[in-house]
Amino acid sequence: MTIIRLMTTQTLMTVGTGRLKKTIGANTQRFLRLLCFLILLGAQEQTVAQEALLPIRHTVSQLGKGGDDMLSLPFFDDFSKAEVSQRNWVLGGTFVNAGYAPLPPTLGMATLDAFDAEGRLYPTTTEQLFPCDTLASLPIRLDSVFVPYQRALTAADSVYLSFFYLPGGGYGNMWERVGDTPEGTDSILLEFYDAENDRWDMIWGRGGCEADSLFAHTGRYWQYVEVCITEQRYFTSGFRFRFRNYSSLSNLNKKGMLSNADQWNIDYVLLDASRRRGDTVSRDVAFVEPAPSMLSRYQAMPSRQFSAVEMADNAPLTIANLFSEELATDYRYHIYDENGIEVYSYDGGYENIPVYWRGLQYQASPAHALPPIGYTFAVTADAPTSYSIVHHVREGVSGDIHTQNDSTTFIQVFDNYYAYDDGTPENGYGITSTSSRVKIAYRFRLNVEDTLTALYMYFNRTIGDENADIRFAITVWDDANGVPGNIIYQDANKRKPLFEGFNRYVRYVLEDTVVCSGTIYVGLEQYSPDFINIGFDRNHDASSEIMYLSSTSWQTSILRGALMIRPYFGQKATLDIIQPQASTSFKAWVSNGTLSVECDVPQSIQVYDGLGRRIESKAGITSLRVAHLVKGLYLVKVGTRTKKVVVY
Repeated sequence: MTIIRLMTTQTLMTVGTGRLKKTIGANTQRFLRLLCFLILLGAQEQTVAQEALLPIRHTVSQLGKGGDDMLSLPFFDDFSKAEVSQRNWVLGGTFVNAGYAPLPPTLGMATLDAFDAEGRLYPTTTEQLFPCDTLASLPIRLDSVFVPYQRALTAADSVYLSFFYLPGGGYGNMWERVGDTPEGTDSILLEFYDAENDRWDMIWGRGGCEADSLFAHTGRYWQYVEVCITEQRYFTSGFRFRFRNYSSLSNLNKKGMLSNADQWNIDYVLLDASRRRGDTVSRDVAFVEPAPSMLSRYQAMPSRQFSAVEMADNAPLTIANLFSEELATDYRYHIYDENGIEVYSYDGGYENIPVYWRGLQYQASPAHALPPIGYTFAVTADAPTSYSIVHHVREGVSGDIHTQNDSTTFIQVFDNYYAYDDGTPENGYGITSTSSRVKIAYRFRLNVEDTLTALYMYFNRTIGDENADIRFAITVWDDANGVPGNIIYQDANKRKPLFEGFNRYVRYVLEDTVVCSGTIYVGLEQYSPDFINIGFDRNHDASSEIMYLSSTSWQTSILRGALMIRPYFGQKATLDIIQPQASTSFKAWVSNGTLSVECDVPQSIQVYDGLGRRIESKAGITSLRVAHLVKGLYLVKVGTRTKKVVVY
């Protein structure tokens, strides 16, 4: 039996690899025996009164086909780009993201979980262990000439593979955690490919545990692992390595709750020669978290609702120095309009940045870590636009060895919708209650009067799509001293969750367009006690805007995050879909470009165009004529009732 010893920040295991078959999953008994080598730490369950969060699926990367050419050393990937590099990897359900675990070594990570490449739970999903995702390298030449030595590599050349990992579920306060913690029987494995014997050898493994438990042992959340390749049989032209995970789902008896779980996060993978044990240092200055919105409350908002008061004062950034010495770094950001023209720039100059490893320190200088926002977006009402805010940091004049993590970009969108979320769910939100009429409300503040025409919502997939049968009614409330007040709109017909694909919202066009102003609440009333599983973005905190009602009084959410519900305004939100008109007590029709409105008793009659602009308003009348209208959708409001009409 060949013994491979691992050097990590935490002693993990010593594993025999001699006769492991090509796939561990093909021999369950042998796999279970191998798991006995792992240190298994039980995961604690999270219980929150009324509200509940569940693990779900993030953006799914499609299978990388890879190239025909073999790779050579060094092999490096820190997953700082939006997609897995197909030049390095072949995927099996693994996805790249920038927010599934807090404070990675550098921006971005690869996450393995319980969903396949199609965004569904694996067909083998059970309460027992089942194999899940794979992240496999393309073939790497370890038999080629290594330039410093001018000879072929051998086991004596100190070839190390290193990486960082963190189990899902995050750390700290339970109401702020991201994703789901793997149970003690779950695991993640590292395997090497033995080309001569055509088999995968298990090299390293970790049993499920909480990040806080790891911190108690090592003083760090993200754990560093390094493996020295000493077996000559791996020094071939077809060397490969891969990460795999095994999961087991909890037995949850409430409909809609059984979804994705047991995440493992991988970052900063490096395979190279001439390394040494404890080689954690890299001359690398990098961003750690994504670029922020430059609005104080929203990630995006309607162009006609924007005003200067919506601008934030600063753009908080997290920057790390992974080198062993303090370095001087240069930081700046640039703002470009939708045509790519630079409209503003900020130069933070040079500042020293402390060493990350000494107490996990980050850049603290406000000029770099909290740069001021000295620009107000030039937004025209009803004219959708966007800006690109590009942040750059670099070490010295020439930069460091890994430049791909030295920039991060935020796209500031002004269109026809509000968004507190960034479009990526890390959990699933719902209310656990015995009540069959649960209400969930989301607060938005309008600067000018507008017409609400649609609601975009993101629902997470569950096992068997069982939450697809949960019925609800889209509901809109006005404000009553900081809580939802009167219902100003509610669907006459029941809706149900729909699924449009990976990271795509479902559009629900309102049955009647709603004219609203000031503070409003949009959301739903649920007609069963089941768990509806709405997408929940844990990286942006809108908890103070989320409220729920399952008994007699509204409660404000205690869970850090943002619901993936977006209200849309104006004609564009309906995409020219005209719903059947609701029955009303007035008549409205169009003839030869003239809109006619008649009612039985004197009323306030208002007419809005498809962009929500009020074009006519009169009070105490029984009829109204508006001539010379252009083609399009119009909203007629008589008293509190509304009707849509179309000019052809």
